[in-house]
Amino acid sequence: MSEGKQPVDTTAGEAYEKHMVPGMFVRWAERAVSLAKLKPGEQVLDVACGTGIGARFAAKGVGRSGKVVALDLDAGVVEVARRLAETAGTPIECHCASALEMPLPDATFDVVFCLQGIQFFPGRVAGFAEIRRVLKPSGRLIATLWGPIEANKGHDAIVRALENQKVDAAPAKKACSFADPAAIRDAAARAGFGSVEILTEEGVTEYASFESFMEGMTVGSPSTRRAVQLLPDSGRARYTSDVRAALAPYIASDRLAYPMKTHIVLARP
Repeated sequence: MSEGKQPVDTTAGEAYEKHMVPGMFVRWAERAVSLAKLKPGEQVLDVACGTGIGARFAAKGVGRSGKVVALDLDAGVVEVARRLAETAGTPIECHCASALEMPLPDATFDVVFCLQGIQFFPGRVAGFAEIRRVLKPSGRLIATLWGPIEANKGHDAIVRALENQKVDAAPAKKACSFADPAAIRDAAARAGFGSVEILTEEGVTEYASFESFMEGMTVGSPSTRRAVQLLPDSGRARYTSDVRAALAPYIASDRLAYPMKTHIVLARP
């Protein structure tokens, strides 16, 4: 007797979609897709797709004659991405797989998006190279990477609150760990990209409330969640208090809005 498919835990993915997507990712996903100048009928891949906000925007750009594939290593967020696409009636093909070993053929896609993903890859040059492999020779990559942590006040507040209690905040620092434009350009070039342009832009990250930010960063964010789990139960209240104090200048009428810097990479093979 064959066993049924095991259910996937989507708790983190649902928190990511509810809090982090509207708070942190929508603006930059829209910006990235606008820079891609998608055309009807194009083939698009969203690598490290999370819950698929980039893929859903891309699907509108390529229309029914195009194709959008979304891929992420986290089964929970892939399941949420699949459900959201189905609910919206958006034809997106979803895969749970490593960005370093994508189960996709060579030279397939006109456009690849990687929105806040490359900094988490265990091999950044290898990640760029795998993206280049699946791009058509005429294709284009649009990637986003957060700027330095000191220019991203939300991540900075989380890291400082963890370090105040001697917790290893390295996982929480990952989001802003690939912020040097020269290093980004070098990694892309070493992977075989011949043309690499980097735009650095300032923006505002806005959450409906401080509590929404904390839920997103503590439950929805894969990297930050791992660091927060190292806190003792007795330290959780202090952690929240320290983060709130650091972000107090950016809280007004219970809404949280803080500055954030992002690099946008435009590259071609």
